[in-house]
Amino acid sequence: MHLPNLAMVLFFALTACGSGAKTSAAVSHPAAVPDAGDAAESAADVTVTAGWPADAVAVHAPAAWTTTTDLAPYSVHLTWQHDPANSVAVAWATRSRDLNAYHPKVWFIREAVGGADAAAMPFAATLTAAGSGEIYQTNGTIAGDEGSTQGVTWTVELTGLQPDTAYVFRAGTWSDFDTKTGTFTAPELSEVGHFRTAPPKGKRQPFAVVLAGDSRGGIDKITQNAQRLGAMDAAFWIFNGDFTNLGLQAEWDNWIGAMQPVMRHHVLMPVQGNHEIFADMFYAQFAMPVMSGLQAEYLEHAWSFNYANVHFIGLDSNAEQNVQDQVAWLEADLAAARKDPDIDWIIPMSHHPAYSACTNHGSTPIMQQYWVPLFEKYNVELVFSGHDHNYERSKPVRGGKPVADGEGPVYVVAGGFYSPPYSNGTDWWTATSTHGNKYNYVHLKVEGKKLSFTTYSGDGSEVLDQFAMTKP
Repeated sequence: MHLPNLAMVLFFALTACGSGAKTSAAVSHPAAVPDAGDAAESAADVTVTAGWPADAVAVHAPAAWTTTTDLAPYSVHLTWQHDPANSVAVAWATRSRDLNAYHPKVWFIREAVGGADAAAMPFAATLTAAGSGEIYQTNGTIAGDEGSTQGVTWTVELTGLQPDTAYVFRAGTWSDFDTKTGTFTAPELSEVGHFRTAPPKGKRQPFAVVLAGDSRGGIDKITQNAQRLGAMDAAFWIFNGDFTNLGLQAEWDNWIGAMQPVMRHHVLMPVQGNHEIFADMFYAQFAMPVMSGLQAEYLEHAWSFNYANVHFIGLDSNAEQNVQDQVAWLEADLAAARKDPDIDWIIPMSHHPAYSACTNHGSTPIMQQYWVPLFEKYNVELVFSGHDHNYERSKPVRGGKPVADGEGPVYVVAGGFYSPPYSNGTDWWTATSTHGNKYNYVHLKVEGKKLSFTTYSGDGSEVLDQFAMTKP
């Protein structure tokens, strides 16, 4: 358990280093392969439609999808623990924390079969997956349940999915389903969510990502913008930390709740910021990859995955020791990605910036000492961070000086996702910077050998920066 102290308010003092790694493994079932047979009728005249699995039946929607407040799912969100092309992890919370009585499940189907709004979503045993729960100490009461100091995260990992395919789902639990009448007994299910699996590794087809960080709460502004942000063209989101001010459970409930238009429909891959003081609670919120080669205490603190032709990396920069201890894993990961002929771009993310001209925090010397040489050695193209609540893009940098385009990594600080604004600055590496009072997020587009991004103001009304890179 990680207890805060007042000295933690200084840079790098808010370390909150802790494992928080999940010990309960989700049980999953392979995704169903649609049956191509002719339409048929069930014994109770419940229609089976062409394209559904053979055991699928139409569902008679209940009067309400939840019946008991304590069992109603909330804070539904998506991450990846394994290959994004054929899996996704669905997580949520309930007020009930009885691991023996509550059985987390996800009901899902390909959107092309079940309908974009899930109105025609059929039910079949092969369209469900089961998971597990994790109880953790909250170090703060839960919003709406002020008497509790324990939280629960239910996680179901869906595996065996088809690449580059849209799915719809509901998360929660139910007591029974009658295949003769098409009715649930005691459904406790979320609103409909959506996700799309990644293309196969190496597929050079266009996709977009939203990169953001540093909200430090910002709930009112997130709520004002969440519907618009959720409707953006984005395959997934990555977030560079400082979701909260302290990392108390009520803050997490409010943040994930405000972000539901994004997080119920897009995978969001996070790294811990220095304001996530209670590290165990941060890692309890998210189902993260467990990477081989990391020391036990850093499991889930660093991760990587391939999406089409891009290799994404998340790193824990919250203490000098953390930075040093991830070097061996980071170098092995970078070396493997750089040798992979399917990977054109490598994009690492951490909370703290290697290069920042903002006077509030500025550059991070320990990262320049340990990680920047690896970024240069393995020809990383773009490095993303936050911590300073403004926007800044560097010139390409190598060996402590600016270089020509394509000859060194470009460092982007986007720490203005509705956090208290900081004044921007400039230094020898600065290509452009913007005051944090405009807020910001980055819309990154990958089109094979071309990478481009547009940085928007927080309300989406102003373009703060545009930049592109190409490879031969």
